[in-house]
Amino acid sequence: MFQQSQLAWAAIALALLLLGLALGNLVLLTGAVFLLLITLLSTALPPAAGVVVERGLSRATCWVGDMVTVRRELTVLSGVGPIFVHDELPPEAEVVEGSNLRVVWKWPGRLDVDLSYQLRFPKRGLYALPESSWESQAPLASNSGASGSCGPVFEVAVVPRIRNVTRLNLVRAVRRGARFSGDLAKTGASTDEFKELRPYQPGDPFKRINWKASARASAAGGLPLVNELEPETKRAVWVFLDTAHYMDVGVPLSNPLESTVEASGTLAQYYLSRGSTFGAYAYNSAGGGSELLTPETGNRQFNRLMDMLAGLKPGPAEQDLLQSVERCKSFLYRIRPDVFVITRLDVHYARPGEDSTEFDRFQTAISRLISLKPRSTRTSRVQVVHVEPQEAATETSGLGLTRWETRHVARELRGKGASVIEWEPAREEFTSVLVRHVDSYQ
Repeated sequence: MFQQSQLAWAAIALALLLLGLALGNLVLLTGAVFLLLITLLSTALPPAAGVVVERGLSRATCWVGDMVTVRRELTVLSGVGPIFVHDELPPEAEVVEGSNLRVVWKWPGRLDVDLSYQLRFPKRGLYALPESSWESQAPLASNSGASGSCGPVFEVAVVPRIRNVTRLNLVRAVRRGARFSGDLAKTGASTDEFKELRPYQPGDPFKRINWKASARASAAGGLPLVNELEPETKRAVWVFLDTAHYMDVGVPLSNPLESTVEASGTLAQYYLSRGSTFGAYAYNSAGGGSELLTPETGNRQFNRLMDMLAGLKPGPAEQDLLQSVERCKSFLYRIRPDVFVITRLDVHYARPGEDSTEFDRFQTAISRLISLKPRSTRTSRVQVVHVEPQEAATETSGLGLTRWETRHVARELRGKGASVIEWEPAREEFTSVLVRHVDSYQ
């Protein structure tokens, strides 16, 4: 049965044939006969059929920037003609090698071909790779053909890249010995040893409520009673992560937001490995606006942090550091942690003629954190980490002004009693920064 396109080609061939006979032109006659034979031949050649696409994934979890191989094996049993195979990818995915869109010509006989390709994800998150879609067409682009989809749907979890802190641990071991007095604190994670019963306070885990004792008690203003446990003698650490839109600038693999994620993960890996209590709060993130990681210890806490970091997306700067401190004050007053604030200092600079309220509130937040001195030390441990964008480290235009603003804010914070770390991720890893500042943590 002739298709519409085949009838059109046959009509053209007959027209050329009649024109060639009328003019006695051998070239037109030859072309008309050739075109007519090809059109008739296309009716006897069916399009490719029995198409199967088998897929596989090299790994379902990877670091940011690592390559993932998508294996595709195309099998066609019969037919002749072109076959289009396409994989719909998330916008964040980058094809590094091969192609997710391939066109293969099928000759008579069985066809087996490898259509694998490699891609990478420059940002954290959970990405879905849908089925491979294919379409076959008959020769001469006739209307006959088929289409379909094959292969399972894959999910790729892209987690933040965390640097190894082995070098930092070795430096501390050489300088301080096997046990570091700087890691000791009178507050932190609790042991299993019972200390006393006390009224419930905001921030107390619900699992510590003693329901039987609460039912018998008639005092404490109607509040339930909780089991107060003996604290461990390890220090507590809290990290504030600024995830506003101004952190998501530059190259996706090395923008300040990704560097912030790397730094917080490195801090968690280091302190949790030493038995410290760790908590975190990400403000100005997309969606909910903030993410809270309640203070705990151990490897499970590190996994919880990784889950939180993997889903962080930049959002509008609707919440400042002072509001974040206020929301976390119940935890901060209870564990009295060393505090790290990871942000960009240049965005907090109050330029002449502009409202300085934001910068004043940022300084007020730092002052409140400084007032929460850890009970294990006499000095405040508030570290403000400035993450410098890659453009500021590589471009010359505006470089002096940006760095001057950063250093002006840093000078003001140091005057308040905070320590400021100016980090250039384009030039060094965060572990190297910690090695240089390791003595300040003792």
